[in-house]
Amino acid sequence: MDRSIEIINILRSGLESIIADEPDIQIHYTRMFNFSERRVSIRMEVSNEQSVRTPMGRIDVVEIPSKNGKVTCNCVLAELQTGKEQRIVLRLKDSTQREKECEKVFGFFRNVLSIPDRRPLDGGFSSSRGAHKNPPTE
Repeated sequence: MDRSIEIINILRSGLESIIADEPDIQIHYTRMFNFSERRVSIRMEVSNEQSVRTPMGRIDVVEIPSKNGKVTCNCVLAELQTGKEQRIVLRLKDSTQREKECEKVFGFFRNVLSIPDRRPLDGGFSSSRGAHKNPPTE
């Protein structure tokens, strides 16, 4: 369950990175633990400039044990307004693969929040915050 918590923290950092350039969007998080199912969830609400909170989404992460020592997590992404769900499996060997796998989650919530895709996305994997902006090359 430790890896599930780590994944939730990475995803939360990535979501914060996604909205860093969106001054009108603020996300509030509630983390929930279900020890009997070995599941960690994060529920998100969005508030606007009038501080009105609207349910946005939920991420449920369940760590799948493996015999080879590689960690795999089963994630269910839910949009709370429409009930739309997406199930993905995150395979986590190293930080490069983690970033690639977590991008699937970020894409889902970019669509929920109607935020355009800005690449490359940091996703909380380095010490910097937000999408990296490369100066134009001449």
